[in-house]
Amino acid sequence: MLRMINRRKNRYGASSVFLGIVLSSVILIECTFLTFVWELDYSIKVNNAVDAQIESIMCEYNRQLFDVYGIYAFTMNVVDDDVYSKALLACGYTEGPELNLGGYKKIDRKALRDAINMYYSYRASGIAIVQIADVFSAVIEEFLNTGVLKSIKEYTSSPAAGYVTDIIQGSEKISEWLEKAGKALKIDDLESGLKLFDQLKNKLNLKDNDLEDLSFGIGIKDMKPAIKLIDGLSELHESLGKSDFKIVTHILEANYCSYNFDCYLKPDIDATINGTAFSSIHEKNKDDAEFILTGLTGNKSIAAVNFLLMQVLTGSNFLKDYLDKEFRAKVDVVSKILSAIIAAVSEGTVEIDYRIITVALIVLLATFKAGKDIIALRKGERVTLVKVKDKDLITAGYRDFLFLFMQAVPDETMEKRALTILTRDFGDLYTGITGTADTGLKKISVSRSYALYG
Repeated sequence: MLRMINRRKNRYGASSVFLGIVLSSVILIECTFLTFVWELDYSIKVNNAVDAQIESIMCEYNRQLFDVYGIYAFTMNVVDDDVYSKALLACGYTEGPELNLGGYKKIDRKALRDAINMYYSYRASGIAIVQIADVFSAVIEEFLNTGVLKSIKEYTSSPAAGYVTDIIQGSEKISEWLEKAGKALKIDDLESGLKLFDQLKNKLNLKDNDLEDLSFGIGIKDMKPAIKLIDGLSELHESLGKSDFKIVTHILEANYCSYNFDCYLKPDIDATINGTAFSSIHEKNKDDAEFILTGLTGNKSIAAVNFLLMQVLTGSNFLKDYLDKEFRAKVDVVSKILSAIIAAVSEGTVEIDYRIITVALIVLLATFKAGKDIIALRKGERVTLVKVKDKDLITAGYRDFLFLFMQAVPDETMEKRALTILTRDFGDLYTGITGTADTGLKKISVSRSYALYG
């Protein structure tokens, strides 16, 4: 009997031990699970707090930068962890793991390109001016096809250039030369021709010297600068030929840089595309568009743009006068007189075809008109490119010309220079950020960037 009781006790004792082991395991599992759930809940709340902080930073993008340039970006001065702390406090945590902000993604060329494309998705009408580029290209092409370059070079390489310069400048030798030429001037209407010459000479004397304000010497009375301008037309036309005006992205960037950055124009007649005054972006008037175009700053950039303007406007004005048969006939009369005077006073040692002198005189007039046009452009006025029956068919302003020249600037160059200006005005710009927090059991990491940039 005793033996049976002992067996029963042993069996019950073994069961109790087994049950205790099982219950201990269950309790351990439950505790572990509860700890896991708590850690998971804590990690989720920390993750949400980090996410809220990142979202708040991204929301603090520069409003003016977006309104004027269509760019989403924030700066370092808006970065803090205030939202992170409040988000944790709202969940009942007075403290949390340290928040580390980093992985700042600076705005780059690709981001700027994406912003420009989006910018013009609702401003498409702003690129209608692309037609002007085609007009200019045709003007330069026609100018080069007229053979003007050859004629001018022939003229400047001969002694005739010196005689014509003296005559135009009003040298005291003119009356002496006319007397010496005498009957050698076999012109049907000498008196009328001399009147035309006086009108031409008055235009080219420029007594008011108002063209000296163009930051570089034009040399109206000297043909050497004129030939440099004409030579430059070939280079400009070649540059324009390298730009495919049908490439939408390039056109958009050229338009964006030409019309939306500050330039030499006075603040009271100039503003951004959306009408924002540049004075609200930076204090002093800047030559930013000229910098994007030329890579130069200050007076150097202004002079470089003036030189480009002189090339194109000289060609445009030359064509308008040269293709006007009535006007050219009048200049021919003057050229015949000059040719005869030169031949007479040089005693036949210097002879030049009057048609070459005609081309030279029209180029000088075109250069003079171009200088006047530049002054008008810098005052915010527009100049006529194409006129039909005394009606201005196509006109252009200063920024329109910048847009034309910008066609020859590579996209990469425009983007780099534009970013230089934007950074100067708004500081270092960022389009993305990463926030991290280590809970001890898990490292939380949240990265965000604006959807605009992909």
